[in-house]
Amino acid sequence: MWDFRLDAETAWRSIPVPGCWEALGVRKDYAGPAWYRVQFTIPHEWNNRRLWLRFGAVSYHCVVYVNGQQVGEHTGMWDAFAIEVTDAVRPGVPAELLVHVEKPASLTAGPDSPSAPGRFPLRETLAGFLPYVWGHAFGGIWQDVELIATGQTTIEDIIVRGEPDGRVTAIIELSAPGTVTLALFDLAGRAIFEQTASGENRLEFRTRIPNPHPWSPDHPHLYTARVSVADGDERVLRFGLRSLDVHGSTLLLNAQPIYPRLVLSWGWYPDTLCPNPAPDRVRADFARLKDLGYTGVKACLWFPPQGYFAIADEMGMLLWIELPMWLPRPGAFFRRQTPLEYNRLARLARNHPAVILYSLGCELNREIGADILQPLYTALKAQAGNALIRDNSGSGEAYGGLLDEFADFYDHHFYADLPHLRRLLDTFAPRWRPIKPWLFGEFCDYDTFRNPLEIAAHDGQLPWWASPDPDANPPGARWETRVLAHAAKLRESGLESRSAELERLSREQGLLHRKFTIELTRAYREVSGYVVTGEADTPITTAGMWDNRDRLKFDPAEFRAFNADLVVLIGWDRQRRWSAGGDRVAYRDTFSYTSGADVRAHLIVSHYGAARAEADVAWEVAFPGEPYFARGERATDFIVEPGVVREVGLVEFVAPEVRSPRRAALRARVQIGNLTSENTWPLWFFPRDIWAGVAPFALIDPSDRLRDLRASIPHLCSDKLAQVAVFTEWSPQADAFIRAGHNGVLLQAGGGPAGPLPVVEAPFWREAIKLIEPHPAWGDFPHDYAPGLQFYACSTNAALDTASFTDSVTPLLRRLDARGMDLHDYLVELKWGKGRLLVTTLRLEGGAGDQASGMARSVASCYLLACWLRYLQQR
Repeated sequence: MWDFRLDAETAWRSIPVPGCWEALGVRKDYAGPAWYRVQFTIPHEWNNRRLWLRFGAVSYHCVVYVNGQQVGEHTGMWDAFAIEVTDAVRPGVPAELLVHVEKPASLTAGPDSPSAPGRFPLRETLAGFLPYVWGHAFGGIWQDVELIATGQTTIEDIIVRGEPDGRVTAIIELSAPGTVTLALFDLAGRAIFEQTASGENRLEFRTRIPNPHPWSPDHPHLYTARVSVADGDERVLRFGLRSLDVHGSTLLLNAQPIYPRLVLSWGWYPDTLCPNPAPDRVRADFARLKDLGYTGVKACLWFPPQGYFAIADEMGMLLWIELPMWLPRPGAFFRRQTPLEYNRLARLARNHPAVILYSLGCELNREIGADILQPLYTALKAQAGNALIRDNSGSGEAYGGLLDEFADFYDHHFYADLPHLRRLLDTFAPRWRPIKPWLFGEFCDYDTFRNPLEIAAHDGQLPWWASPDPDANPPGARWETRVLAHAAKLRESGLESRSAELERLSREQGLLHRKFTIELTRAYREVSGYVVTGEADTPITTAGMWDNRDRLKFDPAEFRAFNADLVVLIGWDRQRRWSAGGDRVAYRDTFSYTSGADVRAHLIVSHYGAARAEADVAWEVAFPGEPYFARGERATDFIVEPGVVREVGLVEFVAPEVRSPRRAALRARVQIGNLTSENTWPLWFFPRDIWAGVAPFALIDPSDRLRDLRASIPHLCSDKLAQVAVFTEWSPQADAFIRAGHNGVLLQAGGGPAGPLPVVEAPFWREAIKLIEPHPAWGDFPHDYAPGLQFYACSTNAALDTASFTDSVTPLLRRLDARGMDLHDYLVELKWGKGRLLVTTLRLEGGAGDQASGMARSVASCYLLACWLRYLQQR
């Protein structure tokens, strides 16, 4: 416990160090100055030694005084530094330490708003992304402070690196010429090497460890190095024997292919308000992530404490260190300060075997040019050993930044609605560019439902980040503040009582979204790894693996099925069609089939385990609780090598006869040596005659959206108005027809002519909690009250705004936005004059991304329309 006061205060109060001053209740937009005070006494036995104060980290600028004498200052919130106090203290005599601290000054209302008062504006510092997560930078002495005694010659820097074959190189830099002893210890703590050398300021040792045990995620073996100077300074560090190389687009760790599967961390720890988690917390989080199949963490725009690095080394968690440059304003101060801070951070990270990737910043725009990035890349490259580096995570090409990149790998951030992911992968694939690894530095988020009723603490109080009180929760740099209105919006929507259902559905839909995205990504041989957004729910997003109550959202076994070293995937025949005088890609709905149709799927493995063997493949298809109706098995006639993405089997069968739609499961199992992967996908089967029981209807389609439907069922479609009509545009003719007492379906295009209900942009998969409400118009269409992949071919990017039509609208398919709690609809029944109209923004004709190329190629869309028509024709 130290003493603390703000600059304008006279009274001192207690504060824990390490920690941040916001934990005391200091306004989060207060940038300082603030004062820290503590007394200490130098032991008598430290007489004639050099004495140092070593700070783990202080946010952001500090001036240090001992007994009223200024002994040093430091700028930079992430790195450790030492200040000599030898001449300011005497052994045995109490000394007073004063630290004057200022933190980065926040913004007032979002990333582009004016700065709040303070000497160091946020966007002119390397404050990272945390200020945009909760609004502000944290302030104060947030890591440990140590008192250290050394001899006259001190260790300025150490590099210890080892190779898998046991070769070790140690480079020691001293403050002056001296004598150094290097001792190495094996995994059991036994001494295996000791050598003493004298020389100038820089000494280098080389040796080879007998019977070496390389470091890897599966076997995180660590050796210990002790470096001591003859007159007293000593450092102890742990290191691993590992290599990192690149072969084409594949990363090789110790000459073995690896596929980094990382999770994105912004360093959000609400219990401490600064990213200095307790060791037990770090170990527990890493264990949970491993259980989900992850192999590491991307520290996105923050720099972890040394204890975090050490635990990653111990547990075999790979680290991608993204240095804290985001949305900077690169003035003169920024240009001077950034190289200094990056050099210090590189020295802190480079000895850790867990660190395999670096990026200099994230989503940088044209404000950061080659004059800044090239020197930073070159300097980090000289320090980072064999770790891979790139200048701009996300790429300048995608974010309007530098195009002539300084990068050892490609990196994009795809946050895609499902049908558009394939085309993104196809378009951004390196192809004619130099062959390098291709990793996604962020991607695959899905916000789940955060129950406003549950985020209150045990005393009924909201956490500060959800408080509407601007004094407790000033907005600062944060742009996403809709959580403040969640409770009221949920209450207004009438869904408050269904919170448990919303949470369950959102997690199920989130798992589906992650599964589809990761499986499709892993089917691309060019892709070398990914970072999933994100680790924990935060004030601005609920895309975490665990929620703000620290509860894991997904079953680990289900998640590992698509997030492991060996994963079995599914692919489909590629098809073409002749259209307008030439070939075009022909997509079809691969999840839905009519009875008697041929089903053909390709089984693929993405294999990054150690096993080399033939693959034993087995598959079966069955309805729930019933024996399989199709199955197969085979052993490949080739060896599946690590680092391979390839087909290993074929699924072929005839869709079973069903009298009503049914869902089945295709299950596949692949074994390669001692590795096994099992995976499951849904398939829907529909009656052979989709249109049975549907009477002829009018199809009024001036834009020709459903021309292939008309061609496939000409006996049912008419250009003349009948009792029931399907409209693809709203018109006076449609208006009059429904008002007169007829019924119809309106396929309301998101960007087409206006309809009777307003339309808003709204992705179908991302950030969307979808609910199917009971209604006879669904008929026997299979849905389990929530859309799954049977809606893939007709999913949409637009929804209906029915807020002003509550008396005349009955919702059938709803969309609750997980970030804003805004409620919209994808399908409603509308009372219109004397008639009834089903209005939907669903794209029954497909055509978005890799959706089915036309309605006739989508069995589920056709059956859904048939259900609606049967309902309307029977009224």
